[in-house]
Amino acid sequence: MDAHIIFEGMPMAGKRSNQAVRREPKQLRARQTVDAVLEATVRILRREGSDALTTNRIAEVAGVSIGSLYQYFPGKGAIFSALHRRHIEEIDRMIHAELTRHAASSLETLIGALVTAMIDAHAGDPELYELMATQIPHRADATEDFAVRLHGAFRMAVGSRMHKKSQQRDLDKTVFIVTNMVETLSHGAALRRPAGVSLGEAKEEAVRAIVAYLNA
Repeated sequence: MDAHIIFEGMPMAGKRSNQAVRREPKQLRARQTVDAVLEATVRILRREGSDALTTNRIAEVAGVSIGSLYQYFPGKGAIFSALHRRHIEEIDRMIHAELTRHAASSLETLIGALVTAMIDAHAGDPELYELMATQIPHRADATEDFAVRLHGAFRMAVGSRMHKKSQQRDLDKTVFIVTNMVETLSHGAALRRPAGVSLGEAKEEAVRAIVAYLNA
């Protein structure tokens, strides 16, 4: 059974949190409004910083009325949650693609590809992802759903590459550590690395640390 089946068989970020979109956008115009609000939020954050993120400013940049914004989002928290869900869906697709691309690769190659892809996915917009990390509850529904899928995918990928019975016996413990190492080191490399450490060096060291754990 291929590792990527875990992602194919489970819905992406399926649950809705208490800060979810107020109305589900079904018509094209409604989806366009929601997309415009999300993109406006990202543009303001990039150009003006988080202090400028008010619902009035977001509506202005999105080109929609404040009433239209409130039709779909009860407040900024709901906008951040929607951005967070969109981000998780993007990461889901990226992990699925890497698992498929490296279905026959060694564990070391697969880990390297996943870590590199995770770091690249966050390095392009660090302020946005830092905002989501601080504003979205750690145990938000979408985050928990993603954690389950990520653990399942890594369990399949790691387990299929472990051949010794002693390794198989500790599979769940190993996968728990590896998934958290990948997430933590990827976010750290993209968002919080020291000024003297390049992105390339951070990738190499993150992969080295995870592979060293797996080979210990």
